[in-house]
Amino acid sequence: MSIEVRQLLIRTQVTPAATDAPRPSVAPRDLQRLREQLLAECKTWLAERLHAQRER
Repeated sequence: MSIEVRQLLIRTQVTPAATDAPRPSVAPRDLQRLREQLLAECKTWLAERLHAQRER
């Protein structure tokens, strides 16, 4: 029996490690770019896995 997933939502929250070291600040523009890059990489990875799953 196969299951079709039409939409997958993953919610995460990353909290900084509890250290006394100062956290480097990132400009909001750079932070948005990094988020978009991470999301694009995740989508690519997921698409590759789904494609590989279908080939079996």
